[in-house]
Amino acid sequence: MDLCGGHPQKLLSSPKFKTLYLVRHAQGIHNVVLEEKRGIDEIGDVHLSPKLFDAPLSPKGVQQVSEQHKQILESGLLNTIELVITSPLRRAMETAVGIFRGHKDINLSHNFPPIVALELCRERMGLYPCDRRESISTRRICFPEIDFTMVESDEDALWREEERENLEEVSARGFRFLKWLWERPEKEIAVVSHGIFLQQTLCALHEKVSIPLEDSLLTRFANCELRSIRIDESDMEAVTVTTYNCIKNVAPPSPSLHTLE
Repeated sequence: MDLCGGHPQKLLSSPKFKTLYLVRHAQGIHNVVLEEKRGIDEIGDVHLSPKLFDAPLSPKGVQQVSEQHKQILESGLLNTIELVITSPLRRAMETAVGIFRGHKDINLSHNFPPIVALELCRERMGLYPCDRRESISTRRICFPEIDFTMVESDEDALWREEERENLEEVSARGFRFLKWLWERPEKEIAVVSHGIFLQQTLCALHEKVSIPLEDSLLTRFANCELRSIRIDESDMEAVTVTTYNCIKNVAPPSPSLHTLE
């Protein structure tokens, strides 16, 4: 759970850039189950278990969050980040709140950036109950620290029971997400998301848009791992001219957060 040595990986030189701090959620209960069943033929059936619906963090995941929160406090990063974007899946929101809020009453001297839920950065969608989210009206009660105004549907209208989002669609969604981030006024943004989404987005930048990235950035994120990258104007111009098919219902909201709760 390191901060990439404290030095963001720079994509291309430009005076206009943003620094993104990318975090995979901490260990969820679905991760525990899948690790226990790894190599067993019935692993597909495990993915389909309704008991894993919108999977929460495991006890180990809660500990990972606590450790990452301490590291971020010690690094001073909490006073640098201006905005936190989180997937609306429970494990990601628990990670975002735990890392970037922690015990707020104890850490009054620190900055606490707003946390905003966004559908664009959720995990690969469809088929698996662990990747289906609870209603926003329910989660709003459990996570008062999070702003949900960017999520348009109360129920999960994007999750498809019979079909799983393909990897090209995930990459397309990743590009839309990067464009949305680029249009935001903040320069330092944290993103709490998921293993497949983060890896597909970075690999697409490298392979489809030919943006040079170190091999260490293209591997699967560990649970609660934080990596940092910089994107600049020329990177985003390259992303803009690259088109993909994307699941129709996943449209980026306005970059304006004037309606923050």
